[in-house]
Amino acid sequence: MPVKPSAAKPSLTLKALLCCAALLIAHPLWAANDGLKVGDQSGLTQALLHAAGEDEGITYSLSWHPFLAGTTMLEALSAGAIDVGVVGNAPPVFAQAGGYDVRIVGVASGAQNNNALLVPEGSTVTQVADLKGQRVAVAKGSSGHYLLLAALQRAGLTSRDVNIAYVSPVDAQNAFASGKLDGWAVWYPFVGQATSRGARVLVDGSGWPETGLNFTVAGLQTLNDPQRAAHLGDLLGRFARAQAWATAHPQAWAEVFAQTTRLPVALVQEMLAHQDLRYVPIEKTVINSQQHLADMFAAERLIPRPLQVEQIFDDRFNRLLPNPQ
Repeated sequence: MPVKPSAAKPSLTLKALLCCAALLIAHPLWAANDGLKVGDQSGLTQALLHAAGEDEGITYSLSWHPFLAGTTMLEALSAGAIDVGVVGNAPPVFAQAGGYDVRIVGVASGAQNNNALLVPEGSTVTQVADLKGQRVAVAKGSSGHYLLLAALQRAGLTSRDVNIAYVSPVDAQNAFASGKLDGWAVWYPFVGQATSRGARVLVDGSGWPETGLNFTVAGLQTLNDPQRAAHLGDLLGRFARAQAWATAHPQAWAEVFAQTTRLPVALVQEMLAHQDLRYVPIEKTVINSQQHLADMFAAERLIPRPLQVEQIFDDRFNRLLPNPQ
């Protein structure tokens, strides 16, 4: 269901534009059309592709570019600074609300425990309702943000019942470790890094199926270029096969994951034991799950208007996904 570009233009921040410009200067490959520029968080996408052997035999170039969160990655995608990347479930909602020129082209499902609401070591909080009036950090527009809102709603609270601090994962990590926060909603590997130092998971995303979705996202400039779109389809198939390998070989993937993120192997093994992450076709059930998420953000007035999320999905690559085993 390819969608024509919206007339709305993305309102990128000056900081994001300067970042994109700096990256273009630093990476000459970005000006070429014979390869793909891939955004990556924590180096995990590149590590997964390599561990599964899916980075072999590629006939086009790949250049890898790090991002701390999906929100900044989507800004770069919309600006044409990168071609493709993998993000959680929430950033595409904010990208669509902002008129960004991006589309969801791939979906992986089965990582509900990837996000968690944490409390520090020694906290007396035993349930989400105990966070009323407390200070909780989250990256605005992130998958952790949705988990926080959903957990508060289930506990009979609203976002106004807690003191939410919108900060980046790195800044929140420092504040959490120094005892300045009562809670922190975030994703792996930050969850693992915090729990390895004594933090406790108050609740994870297991109770909300939509939290288990990861999206491969691409810029419209890439999708509208026949050559790069063909490369993108090939790369998406490699992502899907690599993820299938990781799910079928959790021990081998845990070791690579741990080495990449510097987490204890045992902790990563525990995380993977509760996942069954696989690429799935873009279809109505996926779109409905994402619509539920967007509706919550609209109800919280975090986006300016309700959205029809099906407009941001592009299912042209469904046929390139490997058949499920």
